[in-house]
Order: sequence, then structure tokens, then C-alpha cells
Amino acid sequence: MTILLLFSVALYVLSAILLWRNLVQAKPASWLLFVVPLVAIVSHVALLWEYLETDHFNHLNITTSLSTVALLLVSLTLLRNRRAGGLLLSPIIYIFAAVSVILMVVSPVNWGAPLSEAHGLVIHILLSLLAYAVLMLATLYAVQLLYLNYVLKHHRSQALTGLLPPLMTVERYFFRLLSAGTLLLAVAIISGFIFLNDMFAQGQAHKTVLSLVAFSLYAAVLYLHQVKQARGRTLVITSVAASIILSLAYFGSRFVKDIILSL
Repeated sequence: MTILLLFSVALYVLSAILLWRNLVQAKPASWLLFVVPLVAIVSHVALLWEYLETDHFNHLNITTSLSTVALLLVSLTLLRNRRAGGLLLSPIIYIFAAVSVILMVVSPVNWGAPLSEAHGLVIHILLSLLAYAVLMLATLYAVQLLYLNYVLKHHRSQALTGLLPPLMTVERYFFRLLSAGTLLLAVAIISGFIFLNDMFAQGQAHKTVLSLVAFSLYAAVLYLHQVKQARGRTLVITSVAASIILSLAYFGSRFVKDIILSL
């Protein structure tokens, strides 16, 4: 597992370096920008599988959840690796993935919440993590959108012309990802009510409430944009706030259960 870990980390760091150099130099994408991250993803999958298999897939903790989200984020980033709508924060995603696999491997494999044999619970967890990954990618586009607006407003685009994708392209990708992520979040929440005994039971209530609040904010942003044709900074900031709330729902409770209560 150690060799696989070092291999994964090295590939992710190399991917971040290659992508950043490509962004800074404004060169056409080379085959290395696709192949190196792809091999890193395969290595990450193998490492995650080997780690979980050590415990017979009986436990889920905050580090395995983070590693899974990082894996999904990298995969989505690679799929959207087009210069026209390039994400300036993509190198940070690769570094985050490298850190996530390190944290996962150094944490005890039998640490965290035990998983039951119920397939419904596994489906709910996978849908939740996929929804979270898509919405976090949308949030990164939101951050880039805010930055682009700031740069253009202060007339600083000249020095960054080679780095900045078109504003309208970034906005279009942002709302597409937000729509897909919100739909996945709705399905994940519904699956929770179907497969779990009580979504408002002790230990689950705060997660359910925060998830519903985040979903309501995402839905409001999409409604205002698609029906009322609204745009602008307020909608983007609201989506970022919703992502923070969703992060508290997903990982805040996990942090309290896995780390604070276990001390």
C-alpha cells in the first residue's frame, strides 16, 4: 500500500505542476495533461479499494469520504479539461487529492461508522458523495466567477489574458454543474428517506436539516436564474453559502463523531 500511496501522490503533484505550467504559459493542452491525471485516478481507485478491503468494507470515516470526494472531483475535472472553460483552481484539486490519500492511509482502517449490509445505505452514501463532488466543483467555478468579475471590474484583465477563460463560459458551466448537483442532491436526500429508518433520528437530524437547507438555497438560485433570468454576484455567493452548509452537514458531523467524540 505504501508504494501505491507514493505513486498516487507523485502523479497528483506532477499533474498539478503540468496543469499550472500549461495555464501560465497559455499553451494548447498536451497529451500529458490527460494521461498523467488518468493514471493517478486509476492508482487512487486501487489504493482506495485496497484500503477498504483491508477492513472488508465495514467502516466509513471522514478520510475515506474525503478521498472518495477528491477522486470524484479529479475525475470530473479531467472530463471538463477544456481550455475554453478551464478551471484555474484545477491544480488545487490535484493537490487536495494527494493530501486526501495520505490522510486516508495514515488513519486506522477500522475507524469510523460501521456500514451495514443494507444495499440501500450504500446507494444513499454513494449518491450523497457524488452530489457533493459535483456541487463542490460548481462552487470552485463560482469562486472563479467571482474572481473574474473582480478582475474585469478593476480592469486588471490585461496581465491575466492568457489565464482567464471567457466569463460567460465559466458562468454557463457553473449553472450546468449546479443544476446537475442539485438534482443529485435531491435524489440522495430522497434515497435517505427511503432506505434509512429515520432521517430525523438522534445523530442524523442535524445532517438532514442542514442538507435540506442547502438544497433549498441551491433550488432558489436555480429558480431565480432559470425562471426569473436573474444573474450576478448575489446568486453566486448564495450558492457558495449553500456549499458551506452542505459541507457542515456532510463532514461536520463526521468530524465530531470520528475525531472529537473518539478522543
